[in-house]
Amino acid sequence: MKKIVLSLLMVSIVAASFAQRHNRRDKNKDEDSKTEKVKSEKFDKAKLELILAQKKYEDAKTMIDGVLADPKNQDNKEALTYKATIYADIYNDSTLRSKYPDAIQVASNTLNQLQSTTSDTAAFNKLMRQDLGINAISAVYSNAFNEGKDAFGKSQWDTAYHEFKTAAHWANFITQNGFSQNPDRNAIDTFTVLYVGFAAQNASGYIDSSASFAKPAMADSAMEIYTMLADRNIAIPDMAAMYQFMIEYYQAKKDHANATKYIALAKKYYPTQLPLWSQLETKQMLAGGDFDQVMQNYKTKDAAGTLTEVQYIELGETLAKAQREIKDSAKAKEANALAIDAYQKAFAKNPNGIYAFNSGVLYYAEYSKLDDEFYKNRGEGAALKAKRAVIEKAEMPLADSSIIWLTKAYEILSAKTNREKSETISLNRAVDIIANLYSWKMDKARGQDTAAYDKAETGFKKFDALHNSFQ
Repeated sequence: MKKIVLSLLMVSIVAASFAQRHNRRDKNKDEDSKTEKVKSEKFDKAKLELILAQKKYEDAKTMIDGVLADPKNQDNKEALTYKATIYADIYNDSTLRSKYPDAIQVASNTLNQLQSTTSDTAAFNKLMRQDLGINAISAVYSNAFNEGKDAFGKSQWDTAYHEFKTAAHWANFITQNGFSQNPDRNAIDTFTVLYVGFAAQNASGYIDSSASFAKPAMADSAMEIYTMLADRNIAIPDMAAMYQFMIEYYQAKKDHANATKYIALAKKYYPTQLPLWSQLETKQMLAGGDFDQVMQNYKTKDAAGTLTEVQYIELGETLAKAQREIKDSAKAKEANALAIDAYQKAFAKNPNGIYAFNSGVLYYAEYSKLDDEFYKNRGEGAALKAKRAVIEKAEMPLADSSIIWLTKAYEILSAKTNREKSETISLNRAVDIIANLYSWKMDKARGQDTAAYDKAETGFKKFDALHNSFQ
């Protein structure tokens, strides 16, 4: 099945790689174990702000580390906010970043600690606004976004997911709490959120052959993101891949209602991808291997007049398979009739010789079953003779229909100068079947109907002469 490739259309931001950051972090831990204990400091906010104004970030770091070294200050929300801000400033300072490679991670962890322990949202927002915490949030967002981009480009999906998730969390916080110029507090950072979903989707490892996921939890995470976006009626160009995943997710879950819902939305938002949506819709109609359901789905969709040429062909193939596998003869006959109908309607949309050939072959298959029955009832006696007459009467229209459609195939395929191998094979088979059917019609007309016999003989001679003549 054709897949929509997920591309990362992002502005490049220079940053250290995730692996490098962790290597440096481990090295830094070893160095920290050798340093002396931090000296306790009194939390002097005015002094700290002066140091920051002078951009003496190392002095500010020494001071805030000392403040928080005192057990009495470890839960001081203002001090923690300044710690996040100071470490973010160090990260943003090109001369200090290499010296303190973990600065941005410390800022991120501190913000997480603050947010999780500050139950009052208004109080947390006040800290972010008054004590410069928003600067730390901006730095953490930018770093996480950049790390996500880097990991995505390297196909490190799990890492990309976690980094983008962090970026999306803080991006949405900025918008929803009035820290951006967007007046809509319910808005989300669509682009960043979408790539959280893309990373989770890629990490989920969808297996097309089994319609399953290598990592179901990641698939669920992608769906959580995608459902939020879909519920907001967001449909930017990059999101066609999102709808494809949502459809496949619900098909894997055998949730036909939701799969159908998102097929309809995908068709609405991305009409240029109609062949893909039609293919997924056909897959939906064929899901489960229940031929009764497939037949009913075909009848419903056909009556609605919404099936495409490709869908008719795919359904025709499945229904043709059904007629060979269904044990109930009545149902098998119905499946065969629907398969013929599907191929003929595809032919009406596009007069393809193979469509005509398939239709003719299916008529011939039904004729052949009856012919087998005819010979099983050989023998003398009125009852057997009457039974053969009934069978023969049913055979005739099938033979005629097979000849009509195989002749259409012959006319189209023989006129092609650039036939594919499969078309040449079908063409040679078509003329042999037609010759065989005309021979049968000759036998039935012999001594009974001279005009019918002569007509059948003419047809037989024409097509018998073409045996294996096409290369």
